[in-house]
Amino acid sequence: MSNLWDSVKVGKPSKFKSPEDMWEKALGYFEWCKENTINESKAFSSQGEVVYGVVPKMRAMTQAGLCTYLNIGVSTWHDYKNKDEFSEVTQIIETIMYEQKFTGAAAGMLNANIVARDLGLSEKVEQNVSGNVKCFNDMYANT
Repeated sequence: MSNLWDSVKVGKPSKFKSPEDMWEKALGYFEWCKENTINESKAFSSQGEVVYGVVPKMRAMTQAGLCTYLNIGVSTWHDYKNKDEFSEVTQIIETIMYEQKFTGAAAGMLNANIVARDLGLSEKVEQNVSGNVKCFNDMYANT
């Protein structure tokens, strides 16, 4: 298993020759996430004995992870998103990462609360309050 940061080269961010070049490199990140699951050590009971094993867990695709893999800063990613030539491919890449996290959370493979916050999803709770409200000053006006 390789570490995500092993691909980082300090210095000037790499440039993409074309949207297709960016797409090919993003596919590399998607594959890296698939191949580099997060391994959780768990205790199991087998024939009355405690046995430890490793359970692979899905790795969520993130913008930070993508940028690290591509060896660019998040601000550089945003710069590419704003370039007409790259706007479609960056949107497709972000849509794929959104879908992967959403379906992973819906299937219980990722923490739904963390993913919901990351994706900007929230439950709206509407509360209606009625009744008489007395002002603090009104309660003690005659004393």
